[in-house]
Amino acid sequence: MKKKIFFLLITFLITSTMLYYKFESVNFVYTTTFNIANRSKMTITKDLMEDYKSYDESVRKRAEKVIKEVCLNNLGYENWKDYMDYIDINIYKSNILPSSGQELIVNLNLSKDLAVICIFTQEGQNYIFWNKIENLLPIEVIKFVKIPDKDYNFLVVYEINDERLGAYFYEKLIEIYMYKSNQFINIWKKSFYFEEIYKSSWIDERAPGNEWVKNIVHNKIDFIYDDNLKILVSGTRRKYLAFGNNDVPAASSFKLKSTSSYEDVYYWNKEFETFSMSENVLTFKGTSVVIVGDTKTDVRNIHGYSNEKYKLQTFSGKIIYIKKNSISKD
Repeated sequence: MKKKIFFLLITFLITSTMLYYKFESVNFVYTTTFNIANRSKMTITKDLMEDYKSYDESVRKRAEKVIKEVCLNNLGYENWKDYMDYIDINIYKSNILPSSGQELIVNLNLSKDLAVICIFTQEGQNYIFWNKIENLLPIEVIKFVKIPDKDYNFLVVYEINDERLGAYFYEKLIEIYMYKSNQFINIWKKSFYFEEIYKSSWIDERAPGNEWVKNIVHNKIDFIYDDNLKILVSGTRRKYLAFGNNDVPAASSFKLKSTSSYEDVYYWNKEFETFSMSENVLTFKGTSVVIVGDTKTDVRNIHGYSNEKYKLQTFSGKIIYIKKNSISKD
């Protein structure tokens, strides 16, 4: 009897052990499969990039859709998945992080007034989501410029701000982003085309009620390397007038009223890691500063409310506006 009980006990233990390991094996396979499937939703694979480059339009379109979904998954933009057919995508490769290889930069233009950049780093033959730049305007193109004395590049982002329906202005601008302090920082911004139309009485209640103004700014922006990197901005402003009642006058009705030109140079400052209108670091009230802007040539001040001020930046990033006669650029 004791032998029979002993035998049954051993049989039970062996069977239980086998069932346990079988369950664990199945659970391991399930968990591994789940992790692989979940990871594939967050990763841009080598095969996916090959499909994106395909000459077969249907293959390329499928790859585009998957890449969009991967970006939206990583961003947590679940609501945008309903509009994937309307989202524009552009993909670039460049070295934008210190001491690394080529990053994959994916630009999604989500709507007429919103865009985002997703940055992926290479891991083996695949690309893993690393960071993002959000709250951008729709992007025309992204270019890359070497940062002096560093082994990686600026992102030079060309954006469009189209508010011609309702707000009567249209703008094309450049924003420069640089990786530092574990994030991408916007270090320079400039419009290279700006156009607005408004009724004079909206700005000045004493102006004729039927007078309309059109302001157009063209800025030619060049990146120049010599002993240092600098940005040359050659600008022209034109003011036009037309007359009409409530509706915006036809384009042909606007006549040139005045023209002005200017030229600004922005020098790369290695200490402050920004572009400055002064070649050297200056001192204002005992604080080291650089001049990062001039209100006279800022399209945000196109109506001339404050033409005689400089925009200063301290080493900590604090912005100060001062009268121009309070400091010398030399």
